[in-house]
Amino acid sequence: MELTVLGKYGPYGKAGTGAASGYLVKNQEDYLVMDMGSGTLSRLMATVDIKKINHIFISHLHFDHTSDLLPFRYLLEEINHTVNIYTHKENTEWYKILFEHPNFNVINIDENSNVKIGSMTIEFLQMRHTVTDYAVIIKGDKTLCYTGDTLYNENIQRCFEKSDWVLADCSKPKGFRGPHMTVSDAVNLSKKYPAKIIATHLSADFDPAEEIKAFPNITVAEELKTYIL
Repeated sequence: MELTVLGKYGPYGKAGTGAASGYLVKNQEDYLVMDMGSGTLSRLMATVDIKKINHIFISHLHFDHTSDLLPFRYLLEEINHTVNIYTHKENTEWYKILFEHPNFNVINIDENSNVKIGSMTIEFLQMRHTVTDYAVIIKGDKTLCYTGDTLYNENIQRCFEKSDWVLADCSKPKGFRGPHMTVSDAVNLSKKYPAKIIATHLSADFDPAEEIKAFPNITVAEELKTYIL
């Protein structure tokens, strides 16, 4: 299994270099995109033939996780390609704007959903954020959990118990007050569980590398890097 980081920042990218949240998972010959924040589409196009992309998971509907879905629709129209979108149903205008398009086949998910994507199976856990947010657990040659955006909650434990790797929203500085986990959460989780942590959703003005350097099970996500899991 491989994980490529297309973008790692939130709620907006870093000046000149950084994109918002977006990731690409490959297991054998199957692909799953996770979130498509601003700046991620061009990187996805440079990484893989878009016609090989048939499945996209959207953790929640904040702009920094969804905005590149809109120009993506132009590309899909141009190449006459349709993709499956896995996301939670919301009765909002943004949901309608994003997903009511003939090249999107929307599959609404909740914690009871279990989906087979070629060599991968995916299941979902609800997280704790300012809007409804789901983590995805991907079982392939390895097991990867992506948390989306979240505060610490009891389902985080289930993510870590089930996974070899966790791509986690846990990069905010100690003392941060907001709907995201902090570096302190990452350290505590690394002490409790054997899963390797890739810390993501960085603020543009804060790098947690110094705070986690003493903990070998935690690494800070690097944009455009492919991790062999």
